[in-house]
Amino acid sequence: MSEGDTEHLREKLLKERQEIFEWLRRFESDWQSLEERDIELEEGAQRAALTSLYNQLDQRRQDELEEIDLALCRMAAGSYGICENCHKLISLKRLEVVPTTRLCRKCAHNYKKEQIKLSPAWEAISCAELPGEYQNLNNEELRMLILNRLRNDGRVDLEELDISCRDGVVYLEGVVPSKGEHDILLQILTDVMGFASVIDHLQITEVIWEREDRTPGKIPFALSADVEEISDDVFESQEKGLPYIFPDRPPPEEE
Repeated sequence: MSEGDTEHLREKLLKERQEIFEWLRRFESDWQSLEERDIELEEGAQRAALTSLYNQLDQRRQDELEEIDLALCRMAAGSYGICENCHKLISLKRLEVVPTTRLCRKCAHNYKKEQIKLSPAWEAISCAELPGEYQNLNNEELRMLILNRLRNDGRVDLEELDISCRDGVVYLEGVVPSKGEHDILLQILTDVMGFASVIDHLQITEVIWEREDRTPGKIPFALSADVEEISDDVFESQEKGLPYIFPDRPPPEEE
C-alpha cells in the first residue's frame, strides 16, 4: 500500500469518526426531547423498549469508534492493512470499502462461517505493554515525559497539539501544520520512545492566516484573547469532548 493510499484511508477514518460524533449528538438531543415530553406509556413497556433501543444504538456507535481508533492506532504503528489471522496484506479494494477491517476477505469469510469473533477493539488497543522504563509512571507523568521529549527535539509545533495518556495508550488531538511534522511526531513516539499504542486523531492543516506572522512560543489567537472572547463553537467542542475543527479562514472581524 502506498503512502498516498494510507493517508487517503486515514482521512476516511477521521471523517467516519466525526460523522459518528455528530450522529450521537443528534440522537442524544432527540432522546432528551423524548424524555422531557410528558407521555404516559402503558405499564412502562414502551419506554423500556425505547430505552433498550437507545442503549443498543449507543453501544453500536461506541464499538464503531473503537474500531476506528484501532485502525488509526495500527496506522501509527505501521501495521495497518495486515490481516490479524493470516498476517497477509489486506487488499486495498477491501480497505476502501471497510477501512476498519481487521481480516482479509478469505479469513473474514472463514471467521463468519465458523462463527468466530475477534477480540473487542479496545482490548486489542490496550494489550500492548509499555516500555519497561515507563511502566511505573502514571498518565500525567507519561504525558509530561512525551511533551519534554518533543520540546527538546524542537521539530514539532506543539501550540495546537493536545497529548493525553490513558492506560498506556497515547492519544493525539488537535492540529499539526504539515505531513512532515506529523511523520516526525509519530516516529518519535513509536520508534524512539517505543510506544506501541498511539491513537492518532490529528488534523494535518496549515492555517495560513494564523501562521503568517507567528513565531515559536506565540499564543494562538483564540487563547490570547480574554476568556469572554473565545468563540461559542470552541466552548461547545470542549464541553462535549468533541475535536474542534479549525476554520480555514479567520472570522469576518479578523479579516
